[in-house]
Amino acid sequence: MSDRQKYAFNAICSFENAREIMDVGDIFPRIQIGRIGGIDGWGLELTSEIDENDLLCYEPFIFTIGERPTVRCCYYFNILKNDGSSAHPDDGSIYLSSLYGIPGVQLSTDDWMDEENGYLKNGTIRIEYGFQIEGILSPNNIWTFNFHDRLFDCQEKMNMVYFYTSSEYQDFKVFHCHKQLLTYHSTYFDSDSIGNRMIELTNENLGSFEIFLQISHGVKVKIDDSTATEILDSARKYGLSNVIQLVDQALDSEMTISKAIEFGLNRRLAQLLREVKTLNGLTEELKKMDLDAMSGEMMKKSVMFFLELDD
Repeated sequence: MSDRQKYAFNAICSFENAREIMDVGDIFPRIQIGRIGGIDGWGLELTSEIDENDLLCYEPFIFTIGERPTVRCCYYFNILKNDGSSAHPDDGSIYLSSLYGIPGVQLSTDDWMDEENGYLKNGTIRIEYGFQIEGILSPNNIWTFNFHDRLFDCQEKMNMVYFYTSSEYQDFKVFHCHKQLLTYHSTYFDSDSIGNRMIELTNENLGSFEIFLQISHGVKVKIDDSTATEILDSARKYGLSNVIQLVDQALDSEMTISKAIEFGLNRRLAQLLREVKTLNGLTEELKKMDLDAMSGEMMKKSVMFFLELDD
């Protein structure tokens, strides 16, 4: 496997008619890469500028058109010579703010077109690139994981869990997660299994499910009542108790007995019930609930505290 193939997005791009374009200092056509990290408009160009010695230079450049958040990414560039060998390979990682792109090695037009350097093949310059977004800075200034694209070098390491939709009523969607992070918190994901794992989603709300994945990876995102139930349902389905605890903490400031029952937070319910001082206080809280929908364990807890207060 070549170095570029470790990246989620990689290719060999050809910039044709290079001599004619560079002779007049013209612009090369932009090569579209597409949607990366859930962000549209990424592409690769050979951009030009005048260097400090007043020489016209060109360099490969990955960027996106339009507004986007700050991202944490890794990249790879390589100029291919006409015999297929590498020249000026360059890789690294960078925090990329919304106004900037990623440049590769800059060469003067004389260097590009010097036949002894061998960069031109039938008048074409070939650039090898790899690109990966690993993190995205949210509007709340919180770093989130990129689940839109496959992980770096996952084809070699086989360390992924794919959650995917296949319903005719939903657009096809895949979430890419690191197997080791999930197996650390839950036995549902067999860490001893060989290869990447595929898990089909059924009736999940995809927006809430992505929030669930962020929380399962330790990201502290804002949670409200409209998403809490769906997040907790996924946490119980996949045995991720750390998510239940984090949701519990996130809802801490506004937690009530009725909400603890609604969200199925057994430990929090027991804590809140112990804080109730009067029978009337407990009765008023239970009136807010659909008692028929309560789980058996929660009903037992409520009845036990009800009897204790009645004494």
